[in-house]
Formats: sequence, C-alpha cells, structure tokens
Amino acid sequence: MSIVAVGSAKASPGVTSLSVGLGLSWEATTGRRAVLVEADGDGGVLAARFGLALTPSLVELSGTARHELTINRLQANSQLLAGQLPAVVAPGCGETAALVLSPMAGRLSEGLGRFDDVDAVVDVGRVRSDSPSAEFVKHCDLLVLVARPRFDHLVPMVHQARRLVTHEIPTALVCVGDRPYPPTEMAKASQLDLLGVMAYEPRVAQALSGGLPANRRHRRLLLWRTLAELVHRIHYRLQSPTAGHAAA
Repeated sequence: MSIVAVGSAKASPGVTSLSVGLGLSWEATTGRRAVLVEADGDGGVLAARFGLALTPSLVELSGTARHELTINRLQANSQLLAGQLPAVVAPGCGETAALVLSPMAGRLSEGLGRFDDVDAVVDVGRVRSDSPSAEFVKHCDLLVLVARPRFDHLVPMVHQARRLVTHEIPTALVCVGDRPYPPTEMAKASQLDLLGVMAYEPRVAQALSGGLPANRRHRRLLLWRTLAELVHRIHYRLQSPTAGHAAA
C-alpha cells in the first residue's frame, strides 16, 4: 500500500475536498482500490459535510488497535462516502480526535503500509510537528501540501517545506486557486514540485458528494479532469524509484 497524506501548513479550505476527490478518483485512474482516513487532530468534518454517521469512526477503530490491522477490521470501521469510497471518519471534537489519534497514529500508519492492494489517502489537516497525526506524515510515501496562492499562506508553507525536507519527507504542492500569486511562484519559493491547481470553488463539496460520475462524459468536467490528472501525477511519483521512504 502507498500512503498519501494531504495537509496544509496553515488552516485553509481545500484539504478535505482534495482528499475526498483523490480518493473518489483513485481506482478509476490507477486501477487500485483506495481508502480515505480522516486523521485531522483538530477534529473531523467528513461526517457532517457528507452526511455520514458519527459511528463507526476512528474511535471504534482505536478499540482494535491492540490487534493487527486487517482489511476486514478496516472495512468494519469504515463508511461508504458517496456510496463509493470507504472512509474512516474522525470525531468532530478536536479534543476527542487528538486523544484518539495520539496513541494509535503510528500503529495505524504502519498497519496501512502492510496492505498490498489498497492505497490510503489520509487527511492530516494542519501539518505541524506536535500534531497527533504527525506519524502519518512521518510514514507517508508522499505528502501533498495544499495552499492558497496568497502571501499569508506562502510564509508558513516555506517554513514547513524546509522542515519537511530536513526530515526527508517526500512533499509536493497543490494550490487552490491561482490568484493573487501564480502557483508556479509558490512552488518556486517553497522549492516544492507543483502537482497542479484546484479551482477555488465553494460548491466543490456539493459536487463530490455525488461521487465519481458513472457516465464517462461527465468525468470530462473540469473538476474530475483535474482530480484524475492529480491522481495520475501522484501515482507516477509513487512508482518512481526514488519515491517513498523505502528508497530514501
């Protein structure tokens, strides 16, 4: 299994939507199954945003943490988002999410890494060294940093990018929107590869809630074309001989 962590250096719109979009587009683009894990230490929003139940969740999954993680245990504690994507949701309360994640993040990330035929997209929220989801970043095969192309996002992103490079964590950038700064300038300043640009559109979550369109013609809409291209580029990086911690 490959683990793709999605996060931001500064709290910003786009991390959860991108995580969901990548997960929904993953199998159609790569031919491999995907699971979405919401591991935001500040609390989850998947259940509220996409009409999922509060349970099962990370809380129930943590109850099995002393046992070896299996596909069956993962599925038993997942819910189908948009009827397509298995998702493990986090508690909405940040304090509860942090209490659950802190002792289990390392074991869960190691367990996910042992699966052969399923890849994980992990929404880690805001990336910081003291985050309860930091173990997912440490063990991921690629960290996708999400940022708005604005100066107030650039400064913390550059700082975070330098820290990540120091710790040899493979990282790439996705910008949400293309103004006021060109995304290429954001990538240059942070010295991160730019994977692509997601349109800043408040209705993205509404579009994602319907899942990946069965009609291939509808998949040619800008949102789904962008997501498919991002998945393709991420998958290509994961297949590179220099990708991931195994080759580091």
